[in-house]
Amino acid sequence: MLEEKVVSFELGDGFSLIGAEIFVDDQDYTGVSIAANNLSTDFTRVTGRHCNPIVKARPSAPPARSCIVIGSLTQSPTIQLLRDQGKIDLTQIEGKWESWITTTVKEPFEGYDNALVIAGSDKRGTIFGTYSLSEQIGVSPWHWWADVPPKKQQQIFALPVTTCNGEPSVKYRGIFINDECPGMDSWVHEKFGPKFDANFYHYVFELLLRLKANFMWPAMWRGYPYPGRSFFVDDPKNQELADTYGIVIGTSHHEPMQRAMNEWSTTQPEGTWNWDKNKEKITQYFEEGAERAVPYESYFTMGMRGEGDVPMTGGDPVKILTEVLDVQRDIIKKNYGKEDGVLQLMALYKEVQGYYDKGLAIPDDVTLLFGDDNFGNLRRLPTAEENKRSGGSGFYYHFQYTGYPRCYRWINSNTLGKALHQLQLAHYRGADRIWIFNVGDLKPVEIPMSFAFDLAWDINSITATTLPRYFEHLATREFGEKYAGHIAKSWYDFNKLVALRKQDHIDASTFVIQKYHETDRILARWRQLLAETEAVYSHIDEEHKSAFFQLVLHPVKASYIFTQVRVAQFTNQLFAKQRRNTTNVLLKKCISLMDADHDLYEEYNSISDGKWNLMLRQPHYGYGDTGAEPSRNMIDGLCYVQTQEDSNPSVGHMGIAVEGIEGINPGHINEDSDRTHPSRGGLEPGVTLPFITPYGEQTRYFEVFHRGTKEFSWEARPQYKWIKLSQYEGHLNPRDDDIRVIITIDWAQVPADFDAKVMIEIIGTRDGYEQVHMTVRNSRVPADFEGFVEESGHLAIDAGDWATAPYIQLPALGRPIAGAVTLPFDTDFSKPDELPFLRYPIYVFSQHDNTNLELQFNTTLETEKTSRMQYDVRFDGGPIKTYRLTEDENNAENLPKGWPTAVMDCVWKKGHNVGTVKKGSHTIEVRIRSQNVCLEKLLLDLGDLRYTYLGPPESEYVKKGDTRSVGRGGVIGQLDSLKIDLGF
Repeated sequence: MLEEKVVSFELGDGFSLIGAEIFVDDQDYTGVSIAANNLSTDFTRVTGRHCNPIVKARPSAPPARSCIVIGSLTQSPTIQLLRDQGKIDLTQIEGKWESWITTTVKEPFEGYDNALVIAGSDKRGTIFGTYSLSEQIGVSPWHWWADVPPKKQQQIFALPVTTCNGEPSVKYRGIFINDECPGMDSWVHEKFGPKFDANFYHYVFELLLRLKANFMWPAMWRGYPYPGRSFFVDDPKNQELADTYGIVIGTSHHEPMQRAMNEWSTTQPEGTWNWDKNKEKITQYFEEGAERAVPYESYFTMGMRGEGDVPMTGGDPVKILTEVLDVQRDIIKKNYGKEDGVLQLMALYKEVQGYYDKGLAIPDDVTLLFGDDNFGNLRRLPTAEENKRSGGSGFYYHFQYTGYPRCYRWINSNTLGKALHQLQLAHYRGADRIWIFNVGDLKPVEIPMSFAFDLAWDINSITATTLPRYFEHLATREFGEKYAGHIAKSWYDFNKLVALRKQDHIDASTFVIQKYHETDRILARWRQLLAETEAVYSHIDEEHKSAFFQLVLHPVKASYIFTQVRVAQFTNQLFAKQRRNTTNVLLKKCISLMDADHDLYEEYNSISDGKWNLMLRQPHYGYGDTGAEPSRNMIDGLCYVQTQEDSNPSVGHMGIAVEGIEGINPGHINEDSDRTHPSRGGLEPGVTLPFITPYGEQTRYFEVFHRGTKEFSWEARPQYKWIKLSQYEGHLNPRDDDIRVIITIDWAQVPADFDAKVMIEIIGTRDGYEQVHMTVRNSRVPADFEGFVEESGHLAIDAGDWATAPYIQLPALGRPIAGAVTLPFDTDFSKPDELPFLRYPIYVFSQHDNTNLELQFNTTLETEKTSRMQYDVRFDGGPIKTYRLTEDENNAENLPKGWPTAVMDCVWKKGHNVGTVKKGSHTIEVRIRSQNVCLEKLLLDLGDLRYTYLGPPESEYVKKGDTRSVGRGGVIGQLDSLKIDLGF
């Protein structure tokens, strides 16, 4: 994870680097000189004074006794001389890709006592070595892009060590700046002018090199401002500058032969991008791109899609693409001397993967660029035969996306636990030639970018269990050691929360308010995370506040506000159904939160003296059913209740709502009005709470609310003394908040084996009377049982907490806090029947027929044409039943049935009928039979499993000899209050 240190800030370690001349040969690459000049500037940033001058020739009487020698093995005479003199050993990097050594040399030249030598195997190896030194002296790769101040140092010493940084795990590593309108687009126009020119792109190139990346697909938004981005013609210096810096340029998955699609759009009428009808002009277009690219290091995108990143039009796509590839290869041979004279890739994106699987022949030297499903799930991995191809394979992976079923373009919504698992699997299976990350506007995804390139450089540097340590490493680099642990926790907790669902995908109805305290729990996690993050922000030094706001605080606060808006929006709708007076409080709260969202955007615009004005301009409310991006923030469906009038006297002023249900026909008058005081017959379920046992969640609640214009008092009378209430009486004015009454049971006083419905009377002084019902079951498990215990008609298990060898826990993957469980990549799946089961002992208190067992899996996809993702289920030692995780669906993109829902829910849900489950102990067993299957949660419906987005929290696990007299307590007591917190 961390490179070996080559510098120290303690007196007595090595020799001083402050003031040491930085020597670069004239004959070396210009990109090396650029990096060396940046290193000189970095020394100035760190020390606060100008020092470390760049020299191109060694003076006979040097002003400094120490120097820093930077050079490539292939181009630097000085490096070659030191090697030939035996002063440095370069055998470990000779012939290697982008490698370097850093070493100290005594008396390297006449007049110099010491030298710190950075020698690279090639151009970029030397550049990466140079920027590695910059990072070690205290300059973050993100110093410009996130306003991270340098770590001020008075002393910098070169340690007497030799370090070798070998070849990266992935050969080409880069980004795609995409969907850059309206954010980056507006920002660039304000800061750099009407074009994405070299003045802008040099910041991007430097950032990539500091992150040890080497590749880019440039921005290509079409149409506004007309004609949109066109890297090669917006500024003729762009391509040359990229090559000078050392960045390999390609074009996106639908822009072939080094041509921006806008170059075609501006010169040709609509509908002419059709090979069958216009191949002559399209061929000329390809030829011009190849000719223009000859002087520069390039990675050509081959083939073609339809204009505007859609499937092509015309006849047989396989036939068309075969002909297109033949023409493109001839053009490359003409310009480069041979068909494989320049790097080439074929983007197997969406329907193009289907063409390939149906027999499209792709030349052996052309890299197969597989794609995810645009949401971080691998769609295909290379086979053993494909791994023999000279062109290798790679991956196009999304950290941002515009398209079906819904965009996510606003801020970082990536859970790195998912990216870690999928990218390491891709590498394990041989997709290691090129990784391209769609980063959208780039600015909001700093953390995923750092992660992606660190992983691509060293695939083993981050593991499922060391992700928190990786975050701490990043936090230390950006903010120093003092608060690194706290910042790392903020990033990790943020990752776990966005794993529930991407912010842009949360609707008013996503999370459920009434059941299992789902929204209470989610909001409490966000609230706690924000409080912890703001606490650090309040203590961090002023110099770091801007960077902290950008990298840590803003994503948390923005996400919390967004979640609050959606919960308030749904609560407003629910309360309106029940005709609560507080409906209108929630309406105003929604508007206030929307304004808070905008205020936070304006705060972002103002940081660093307006440096990032307009960068986060992307609207994120109002997607609607189409999933297309909104043009302006908007929320709909807000409700208003006329509180100047009373309810129908059949229901009166006092309303009662219970946990778990919105009511029966709430807000309406039933024909038998005498059954509403109290609710009886078919209305009784509307005031009936989920039953309670000594196991699991130990609280229930009901709410007293106002639905009229006159004040009243109320009193609650439980049927038994062992039914305890947080409040037994109260008074409500029409403008008061609703009152939540928490119910607990004093189990020590409940008769043994008590199993009956109990009642709580609520009596209003004006016109209200209601009875709340709840079944109390004083059931106990046998003393010799150990396992999970039923609660309230269901049983839930978070699989990640119960991984047993050879299974492994992936704590950062998936929706549960416990993560997921899977088998290691190197498991021998050729004999799946010999693999062990995961075993879950359970105990239930009553018999239930046709019991459904729901298994929840992470939304991985089948990555091979012939092999299926499968798992086994066995109940109580009965027959083993094998299931397939996903089901085929006939669509152009070969995505499985149910994918549009699952990919937004971030989970596959699979139901299994396990028949009759009798009272007593049982065993659920699950066996994973295939790679890339990750189990997250088990849910057993024992008659009263109520739907929520996440499902109920994990059921209680008891150990043998448990002699409790009460349950585990109100685990969400801290979330509740006597009055509902309408401010969220």
